[in-house]
Amino acid sequence: MIREKIGKYIEGKIGTKLENSSSSFGDFCLTPGTLNEIAQKENSNPAEIAQNIAKELKSSFSNLVEKAEFEAGYLNIYLSKEAYLSELEEINNDIVSYLTNTQNTDKTIVFDYSSPNIAKPFSVGHLRSTIIGQANYNIHKVLGFKTIGINHLGDWGTQFGKLMVAIKKWGNEEDIVKNPIEKLNELYVKFHEESEVDKSLDDEARVWFKKLEDGDAQAREIWQKCVDWSMTEFDRIYKILDIKIDEATGESFYEDKLQDVIDELKEKGLLEESEGAQVVDLGEGMIPALIQKSDGATLYMTRDLAALKYRIEKYHPEEIIYHVGNDQSLHFKQLEAVVNKLGWKIKIVFAGHGMIRLADGKMSTRSGRTVLLDDLIKEARKRAMEIISQKNPDLNNAEESAQKIGISAIKYADLSSNRRSDVIFSFDKMVSLSGNSGPYLQYTYARACALIRKFKADYSIDPVLHLDDEGLQLAKKIILLKNKLEISAQNSTPNLVCEYAFELAEEFNTFYEKKKILTDEKDATAKSIYLVASFKNSLESLFDLLGIAKLEEI
Repeated sequence: MIREKIGKYIEGKIGTKLENSSSSFGDFCLTPGTLNEIAQKENSNPAEIAQNIAKELKSSFSNLVEKAEFEAGYLNIYLSKEAYLSELEEINNDIVSYLTNTQNTDKTIVFDYSSPNIAKPFSVGHLRSTIIGQANYNIHKVLGFKTIGINHLGDWGTQFGKLMVAIKKWGNEEDIVKNPIEKLNELYVKFHEESEVDKSLDDEARVWFKKLEDGDAQAREIWQKCVDWSMTEFDRIYKILDIKIDEATGESFYEDKLQDVIDELKEKGLLEESEGAQVVDLGEGMIPALIQKSDGATLYMTRDLAALKYRIEKYHPEEIIYHVGNDQSLHFKQLEAVVNKLGWKIKIVFAGHGMIRLADGKMSTRSGRTVLLDDLIKEARKRAMEIISQKNPDLNNAEESAQKIGISAIKYADLSSNRRSDVIFSFDKMVSLSGNSGPYLQYTYARACALIRKFKADYSIDPVLHLDDEGLQLAKKIILLKNKLEISAQNSTPNLVCEYAFELAEEFNTFYEKKKILTDEKDATAKSIYLVASFKNSLESLFDLLGIAKLEEI
C-alpha cells in the first residue's frame, strides 16, 4: 500500500504520521501543527521543514510522488498516476491481502455485542448493539486482527424471579408454548403492572431468584424452558439479519465461576463490608462497586468480572470492546476500575451507543412500549417491494430481493448514524430507500455490475490496467479504502465506513455521468471497465463489512 510505504518512511525520518485532512489539497499531508512542532524542535521554520521533506520524498519516491508542496501551512503530498494504478492493481488482484495489516495478525480482540435478554422480544432497541458490534467485528477482522465475537445473553438476574412469579400466578404453559416470547413478555409486563399495586410481589421475585441461584429444581426447570424458547427466536432473528457470532454464553454460564472472583477480591484485600453487602471502594469521586448483596446474591458486576476473567484465560486478548448502551457508562467505568485494582492485564473499550427512542420517550419492555424488529422488517420489505414494482416489475426473485433491500436499508440507517447519539425511531428513517441509504448503494453496485456484465457479453478481452484524467477523482477515492477502515477500527465507529461508502458511490456515479464507458472501441472500453471493476471490488468489500446484500440486479 503506497500510503504505508510513504508513511513508514516519514515516520522513520521525523517520527510523525501522515494524516488526511479536509483542509489538505493532496492525497495526504503533514498538518500545520505537526510542521510547527518539528520546526520548534529543530530551531527552524515550518516552510523550510516542509521543503526539505518534499525534496526527500521526490528523491526516494520519484515514481510514486508527483509533487509535494507547502500550501496554506500544510505539506500536501500528491501521488502520481503510477501510484494510483499500483494501488488499484493490488485491490483488483487480492483485496483481502491488500486490506490485511500483518502487524495486527498476532493481536486478539474480543467483541461483546447484541446481548438480548432471555424471555423478551427482539425489539429495535436491541438492533444497535447487534448491528454496530457485528460491523466493528468485521472491520477489525478484515484488517488482520484475530476477532472473537461473544453474545453475552441476559439469562440471569432478578428479572427471572419476576418472570417466575408471573408464570406461576397467571401463566398457562399450553398457551406459552404456542407463542412463547409474546406470552412471556405479556406476563413480564403484567408483573410490573400488578407490583405497582402489590409491593409484596417484588419480595416474592427476590425469593424465587435466590431459589434459582441455589439450584432449586422447580426454579431451574422454569428458567431452562424460558432460555430454550428464547434461543430459538434469537437464532431466527440472527439468520434474517445475517449475524454470525462466535460464541453465545449467558450470564448463567459464569455461575460456577463467581466465587473465584469473590475469593480473588478477598485475597487482594479489595472487598469491604457496607450495610451487610460486599463492595470494592473505587476511591474519591466514584461509587463503590457492589459485588455481593447482604443475602449472598450476586450482581451484574460480579458476573461481568467472572466473564472477563474467563475470556482473558481462554483467549488472551489485548482488549475487549463492549457494544452496549450509553446508559451503562458508569457500570463499565466501575468495571475498569475494579480490573485495574485486581491487576488484570486487559484493555477495556466501552464503545457505548445511543438508544433508539420513541418520539415521546424511552422504549421499555416492562411497560410494553417497544417496536418489534419483526414489524420493522415487514415494513421495510413492503416498501422495497413497492419500489421494485414501480421500477423493475419483471425482476426475478422480487420477493427475495425486497427482503434483502429492506434489511440493508435498516442496517445502513442504523450504522450511518453516529453510534454515540440517540436515534428517534421512525419508519421513514429506518427504512429510507433513497438518498444516503443502503438501497442507493445497492443500486450503484448493480449499475457497476451491469456495465461489467455487458462488457463481457460484447468483448472477449480482459479489462486493461489504465487510468485517464476523467477517472482520476474516482481512483483517488478508491485508494482511501484501507485508511478509512483503519480510522473506523481505531474509534469503533462504523458510521465512518458508511460515510466513505456513500462518497465512493457518489464519485462513481459522477464518473458514470461524465464518461461514456461502453463504446464501440473495445480497447477504450476495456480501460474504463478496469476502473469500474476496481470500484465494484471496493464497494463489495464494504458491503461485506456492513452486512449489506450484494444484488447484481435490482
